[in-house]
Amino acid sequence: MRILFSLLFFFSLLSAYDAKNILLETPVLYPIKQIQTLQVKAFEDTAPVSDEEMQKMFKQTRSYLQDILLSIKEDPYSEGFILQDEFQKETQFLKSRIALNIKLGNSTAVKRDQIALAYLEQLDAINAYIIGLSSMVKAYASEKEILEFSKKMRLDLPLGEKERFMQIYRSVADDTNPLAEATRKNFKSYISATETYAQLLDFTADNAKLLTQNTIFTLIHYSDIINSVNSAPSARWLNKKISFLYLNSGKLVAVAVVAILFWGSLHLSQWVLRFSFLSFKHYENNKLLRPIKLLLGVTGLYYLILTLMYPLLPSSLLQSFIIFTYVFAGAYLAMELLAYLVIGYFETKNSSENQKALLSLSLDMLKSLIIISAFVFYLNKMGVGLQTVLASLGIFGIGIALAAKESIANLFGSLNLLLDDTFSQGDFISIGTLEGEVVKVGLRSTQIRAFDNSLIIMPNAEAALKPIVNWSRRRLGREIKTSIAVSYNTDLALLKEAIEEIRYMIASDPNLVQSDDIERYENESSKALFVSTRHLLGLKKDRFIYLDKLDPSHMSVLVQVFSRSTDREEWYRIKEELLYSILEILKKHAIEFALPAQTLYLSGSEMQRKELVTSL
Repeated sequence: MRILFSLLFFFSLLSAYDAKNILLETPVLYPIKQIQTLQVKAFEDTAPVSDEEMQKMFKQTRSYLQDILLSIKEDPYSEGFILQDEFQKETQFLKSRIALNIKLGNSTAVKRDQIALAYLEQLDAINAYIIGLSSMVKAYASEKEILEFSKKMRLDLPLGEKERFMQIYRSVADDTNPLAEATRKNFKSYISATETYAQLLDFTADNAKLLTQNTIFTLIHYSDIINSVNSAPSARWLNKKISFLYLNSGKLVAVAVVAILFWGSLHLSQWVLRFSFLSFKHYENNKLLRPIKLLLGVTGLYYLILTLMYPLLPSSLLQSFIIFTYVFAGAYLAMELLAYLVIGYFETKNSSENQKALLSLSLDMLKSLIIISAFVFYLNKMGVGLQTVLASLGIFGIGIALAAKESIANLFGSLNLLLDDTFSQGDFISIGTLEGEVVKVGLRSTQIRAFDNSLIIMPNAEAALKPIVNWSRRRLGREIKTSIAVSYNTDLALLKEAIEEIRYMIASDPNLVQSDDIERYENESSKALFVSTRHLLGLKKDRFIYLDKLDPSHMSVLVQVFSRSTDREEWYRIKEELLYSILEILKKHAIEFALPAQTLYLSGSEMQRKELVTSL
């Protein structure tokens, strides 16, 4: 066991240091690693480099430096990319190994570990600098303050160690033993971290504006307001009286400024939304005003807390709550603004009922998408990586799909119904044994108002699988069909005259479809390419008035025509008038109607058998 431990220790003395164990994968770490890789490449490249290659490397470096600053601005609550517990363990280990190698007289191993320790210290300095910038962004620091902070850190950057380590690197540059190779590798890591830190400091000083918060509150810097007010002689007396409340004159003035801005913004929003050209018939502007009030209220509350706690910063829990409220209010405003714009646009257009139903469904889906996006954005602001969030949503989505497969089937059923233009709001339809008028096509179900005024709610998945009869998809022609039972005692000549008169009456009836009606509708309508226009629009003009059947008890005369109007109530009126006219014609020609009857004829043998049974 001692031999195995000794071998492991020996190999650890020969290996170069790797800092992977102490690094936390955060958005800001990736561009830092990329810059270090470019620095190592530039250090190792001994061949002459063209101006074009140098320019390309310079652009890449600046791009990664900009990514670092933008990551800091987007996530100002970051705690850095170093795991402090692991960092302390690693630095303690290196210091112990340096002390051991000094006792053993192994100077090359001592230099190797000193370079590795300096590399860790450089990483920690970069980490501390990023945390400092995050705190300044969080406190809405000005461009001048960020510039001064970067210049100060640049002056404090140690350069003496760099020259000494360069001498060590040159001394082992030609050695081929593993210890020298590990020393060279540690130096490359150290020099890349040092150069990255120096370039980050210079880039921040030149581009401090990237980290400033571009909001209206930047113009009203709290520290300037509070300090300038408190420095006034007249404010000192008041400060002594209210100091026990942790207040001062500067804070009171800042609170007044926040209250005035909040009050003015709220009343300005209410005044703007009262304009007539911003009002729509099917949308209440108060719905749009609610999220605006919420967003302004959260903003005012946040800056009120910042003012009262100055110079301290709010706790992370309070910051998380404020961010959540901001995201919620922003999503709420986005949903209402979307509904306001879409409804306002479609009010100016002549949209069909199907387009309105599809619009309603699309709005519901877009609102759901906004909620999901807001949730993902909030988790990302809380430090959860986007890849982790998307992977979790994928797993969560699989579970939801299995648990709510019927709801998903209803969703796709509603899409099929609307995209196929099966029916629209207001259409009269029959689905199986159900009949009624379509009230609304939702994400999950279709609402139908039946004849008895009851509301039928049918799942869309079930509706999409059943035969659907849409009685409203008729541009011209609603069927009127009846069968007249005529007695066999009727004179056939009179029957023929009556049928001809009925045909003439129908051909001249303005309430019934005529040949010229079909031609007029076809000319007014756009021609369909793949479907017959008559069938697509439901144009029917057929007229059938014939002696249709010779039943055992009567003759049947078929009357089948189509009314011009497809409205249900108007159709009933036309049908009634037609039946009255047919009755008058039949009575005028003395046509006898057949009554339900049955005549039984018995043969002679059957009659005798019946009489014998009666006498017995």
